Amino acid sequence: MSALFHSALGRSFHKWFLGLALLLPNFGAYAQVPVSITDDSGSSVPYAHIAWQPLTGGSGGLVVMDVNGRGQLPLGGEVLADGILIRVSFVGYDTAVDTLYRDTPLSLQLQRSLLSLPEVVITGQYAPVELEKAVQKVRVLDETYFERIAASNLGDALRNELNIRLSQDNILGTSMSMQGLGGQNVKILIDGVPVIGRQDGNVDLAQMDLTGIERAEIVEGPLSVNYGTNALAGTINLITRKGGGRPATLKALVYTEQVGRLNTTLNATRHWKRNDVVLTAGRNFFDGWDPRDQGMPDLSTPVADSTRYQQWKPREQYFGRLNYRWIGDRWTFGYKGEIMHDRILNRGKPRPPYHETAFDEEYVTIRLDNAVHTEAEFTGGRRFSGLFAHNRYQRTRNTWFTDLTTMGEQLVDADGMQDTTLFTLTNARLVYAIAPDSSVISFETGLDLNHETGSGERIGEVEQSIGDLAAYGSLEWTPVAPFTIRPGVRYAYNTRFDAPLIPSLNVRWKMNKGFILRASYAQGFRAPSLKELYLYFVDVNHDITGNPDLRPERSHNLNVGLTYRHAKEKGVYTSEISGFYNDIDELITLAQISVTSYSYVNIGDYRTMGGSVGAGWDNGHWVISVGGSLTGRIDALSEARNEPVLFSPELRASVTKQWLRKGWSASFFWKYQGELSSYVVVSDVELERGFIAPFQLADASVTKRIWKERLGLTVGCKDLFNVGNVNASVVGGAHSNGATSVPMTTGRTAFFRVELDLKKNDR
Repeated sequence: MSALFHSALGRSFHKWFLGLALLLPNFGAYAQVPVSITDDSGSSVPYAHIAWQPLTGGSGGLVVMDVNGRGQLPLGGEVLADGILIRVSFVGYDTAVDTLYRDTPLSLQLQRSLLSLPEVVITGQYAPVELEKAVQKVRVLDETYFERIAASNLGDALRNELNIRLSQDNILGTSMSMQGLGGQNVKILIDGVPVIGRQDGNVDLAQMDLTGIERAEIVEGPLSVNYGTNALAGTINLITRKGGGRPATLKALVYTEQVGRLNTTLNATRHWKRNDVVLTAGRNFFDGWDPRDQGMPDLSTPVADSTRYQQWKPREQYFGRLNYRWIGDRWTFGYKGEIMHDRILNRGKPRPPYHETAFDEEYVTIRLDNAVHTEAEFTGGRRFSGLFAHNRYQRTRNTWFTDLTTMGEQLVDADGMQDTTLFTLTNARLVYAIAPDSSVISFETGLDLNHETGSGERIGEVEQSIGDLAAYGSLEWTPVAPFTIRPGVRYAYNTRFDAPLIPSLNVRWKMNKGFILRASYAQGFRAPSLKELYLYFVDVNHDITGNPDLRPERSHNLNVGLTYRHAKEKGVYTSEISGFYNDIDELITLAQISVTSYSYVNIGDYRTMGGSVGAGWDNGHWVISVGGSLTGRIDALSEARNEPVLFSPELRASVTKQWLRKGWSASFFWKYQGELSSYVVVSDVELERGFIAPFQLADASVTKRIWKERLGLTVGCKDLFNVGNVNASVVGGAHSNGATSVPMTTGRTAFFRVELDLKKNDR
């Protein structure tokens, strides 16, 4: 019995030992690999994400580091023997990709991202400052956002933003309004240099290509003290890429839409010793589109000349930019040169009675911008910056009489059929600031010179000029750590108008952990532009004349906003609420003064008021944001008829889901634009009210990144609700010709995007 018991016990022991021996390799296969994640300054990156997957295929996993940037990967033994691909990421850092073959402790370093969620802003600040510490509320759109919304130009990037409304003229391009004020009251800058070449008071946003643009900084409310005229409603500053952060990078992009759009762009950077060079070039081509076009392009042979006229005109752009920067111990010097050639072709409708001839128009715009800049940093927080820029904008219009039977063309020899308009801007800016860290008092002072010329048949007396020399200064006082007060003042000498002293006051109060209250008051001054004063544009389609008797606009602007930011264990929650009030005296607008004639007029007092609310969540996997705004307007017609404030609502939402382990991401953007009031000056004593109907836009896209994040493939659809044209009861635009609708989009459009991003020291 005892022998039998011992024999059974021995067999059980051998089975248990054998099972343990078989299990040991599996335990080794899932050993723990210690990991620590730091940034380029050596600080830990809390809650960094590591997605892993075997190189041989099969399922992987996702691990989140702890508050100290430490964690463990369940890898080892046979699993590591064949190699493991890991992808390390977190909000505000460049994604790092590596391959593991051993189970030794792993230390990884993430580089702070230059291209996504930038941590510092510069627009209106004494020095680059963290976004939360900026005195003004600054909204940042970065390259990651541009990619998610499939934006090729500034108009595309702004279409989902609150308090910003876009409009479309298929000859003059894409324009905008902010806080209920037109584009002539919005200052658009590229690296701090004003953009010139406004048509009907607006810069064509479709000419602002985003290739090589690192981010766009948007400040709502006046920055008249810093940037002078046109900065009443807000300022948008496009920041170009100054370097690639590596010895060499190359990014190529191809973007196409089913409606006949094909964009190809290239961006290359080179860094050596103290030098950075960035080259950007590209071509944007659009074959035109008309509401008659449905779905995919019709390849069948149409009736001769029946489709030559298109609502959305064919357009072709070529552009290039050179950025050079030398970085010294204290001084930095740089040069930026840009050139753009934009061609719009307007093929006319065949003319009755035989439909054998037509008038065709070609609009060619050439932009040539040059700027040199320098910056220096000294002890005690002292900073100096200097900028000198000279920009040229030329727009040529030619009209041909086309024989549709022979396709022969002949320039039309008649007044107003051919013209070239040239504008130049010379801008010089010197700024000196003392802003020591954690100081009680900081200040900034500067000189700002702007001289603009205009010449051509459309400008009265052939050539005109206007300029101003301004001195400005502001002081930041921090009596207690969470409270900052910034008063400022600007005085300008204008060559044509008496410019008043412009004051401003900004307040920032960090109330407690996470809450920041900002408030600002400023006066504004905008001198009429050369076009508003002297434009003469009369032909078979247009009758627009300037008004040399215009008076400058003066304004009072008030903004207040409360933001909240809370970093939780696995993400960041943000929310905000804000309000604004703008009161502009002697507002300048293009008004209809007869059935076919338009001119610029001062319409008296114009007020806008409103506010917005929003919230967002970002944990690296989900990026969710929602918001709404309400903008009210009181114009000359409102006061004449004792009408109530006419409010226009906006709603927006966006969702992005990222599957980090698989390299997939998907985005959805939606915006609702409420009914917008407008009016037309029919005569000197008669006004009429008009409305643009409400509409909603939605875009969706899916992106897959492969080859260690080097290659990105995106497919998506714009205008999911197929808006196209929007109904309008009365149209007041110079190119509308009494139409009952206004163009908004090219309808539901599928797009495809391929991006190749190469870096010389990629692993």
